This record gives sequence, C-alpha cells and structure tokens, in this order.
Amino acid sequence: MEYSELEKVNKKLKKTDIKGKDYIEVNQRILGFRQLYPNGSIETEIINMQDGIVTIKAIVKDDGKILATGHAQEKEGNSFINKVSYIENCETSAVGRALGILGIGTDTSVRSFDEMQ
Repeated sequence: MEYSELEKVNKKLKKTDIKGKDYIEVNQRILGFRQLYPNGSIETEIINMQDGIVTIKAIVKDDGKILATGHAQEKEGNSFINKVSYIENCETSAVGRALGILGIGTDTSVRSFDEMQ
C-alpha cells in the first residue's frame, strides 16, 4: 500500500469532536481498513482474564502477513460501559489501537475514545 492511499482513506473517515480534538472511532477505522485491505483480517485473542481484568490482543493481517498488533486492558465495572461490556470494550480498544498503529484513523494519536475523554 502506498502512503498516498492511506492519506486518501483517512481524509474520508468520519471524525468525532471530543473536547475540541478530532477523533476517528474504531468503526470508521475498520471501514478504512476494509477499503485498503479487502482481503485483510482482524483477529482478537484474550491474553489474560483474572480478577475482573481482561487483556486482549488484536492482530491485523493482510493475506496472512501481520501488519500490526495492539493490546488493551479493561477492568470490569470501572466505567459505565465496563459494568456490562468490559470484554467487548477491551476488544474494540485493542482493534482500534492495532489499526491506529497501522496508520488508519490516526492524524494526531493512537489514543482510544476513553483515553480522549
């Protein structure tokens, strides 16, 4: 993939304003990934889950080749969303971080939505 392709896709992704800063949500990053890598895959794996804390690894691949990885950790109950969906929230964060490391949806940083708030 050429950098110009990445720039073109990033410009098309919908941005959300969080405290005056643009943020591209994970669903938009996934759409960008699908445009750039139609044969790509995103795999997630629970690395550890103990005492209400989950750690998830996301692996972004294209034709079997690893392009990027991302990790996230969440604690059950430490926020409104984590009271009922801490595993799902963690998985989304790990995917967003992996796609951010790949350069999709990261104009200013790789931070998650929660980190922005």
